[in-house]
Amino acid sequence: NKQATMTEEAPIDNKIRRIAAAGGSPQEVRCLTDLPSGILAHAASFLAAPSRALFAVALDGNSAVSPNERSSAIVGSQWATLDFGVIEKDLAAKLTDDDIEKVLLCIHAVNRVKRLKLTNCVNIT
Repeated sequence: NKQATMTEEAPIDNKIRRIAAAGGSPQEVRCLTDLPSGILAHAASFLAAPSRALFAVALDGNSAVSPNERSSAIVGSQWATLDFGVIEKDLAAKLTDDDIEKVLLCIHAVNRVKRLKLTNCVNIT
């Protein structure tokens, strides 16, 4: 008499079937970028605003140059203030000029951000 445990993994086929494409067909997910943008945007909604932008930049290395549907869904459009003081101090301290540039381009800061706070961003020049 075998009893299932909480740590038992479901077969891979079942996990793949749980994520269905828009047409209802199973979609194989091997990395985060394979997930639909709606799922990524929902997950990112729990992050602080600067973290959402960093998440979008990390998923789409070229999102700073040409923001795509996924990065736009993740970052949203409410960016009156971009305050890096709301993220972990250690993370903010590691951000470089390039990182800040990619975030600003990704969120269309020139048209959206009225106030930029670089709190704890000690690694920029």
